[in-house]
Amino acid sequence: MIDELVPLEALRGERYFRWRGGNVSRLEALTDSAFALAMTLLVVSTEVPGDFDELRATFQRLPAFAACFALFILLWYYHYQFHRRFGLENLYTIFLNVCLLFLILFYVYPAKFLFTKVVDQFVFDKPVRFEHANTLMLYYSGGVVGIFLLFTLMYVHAYKHREVLGLNHVEVHLTRTTIREHLIHVGVGLASILLALAGSAALAGLVYLLVGPLQGLNGWISGRAVRSGRVPVTLSE
Repeated sequence: MIDELVPLEALRGERYFRWRGGNVSRLEALTDSAFALAMTLLVVSTEVPGDFDELRATFQRLPAFAACFALFILLWYYHYQFHRRFGLENLYTIFLNVCLLFLILFYVYPAKFLFTKVVDQFVFDKPVRFEHANTLMLYYSGGVVGIFLLFTLMYVHAYKHREVLGLNHVEVHLTRTTIREHLIHVGVGLASILLALAGSAALAGLVYLLVGPLQGLNGWISGRAVRSGRVPVTLSE
């Protein structure tokens, strides 16, 4: 009885956004394969531990793996959400997707290396001697900027075609909100690059703590506009 009261849109993923994507396309299948490969490259160990010490060492690498896993799941969801929302697969969208997959696969290694070093130092209190921290932050933050800039371009492309896609007022509003969401990642990544170039690897990493508050503020402003009625809500049929 309770399930009958749940809006169908909520079960499909979003309350105020009609998903225009149909069945999984070849482009999405290719993307899923690339993400699966990235997850494989993140794997904690390729062999079964031979003794207890190796087993313990495997579990010590688990937090870094979990952090990387969560990061790549987030990236996968952003991609999934875009294609569900708009169903765009023209040549320009395919080009942006291919560039995104290239960066995702390259991004695996700096992300895994960085999170492993951070976990070793701050979770297991292992002494970490690392002379190339600024260069590592440049690699990592360069990946962040590139990946989220591509997401931004994908959403800007959809926004330009909002009339053809038939986006209503609230869907246009949510598209703008998501563009700002991705630009926040780009901006923080650029700040990290500047700090790394200035020789402050620690600040280049700590600046990512701004992502949560900034995204929260962006979501609050967006939600307030919808709740206040400034953005007309047309429920998808």
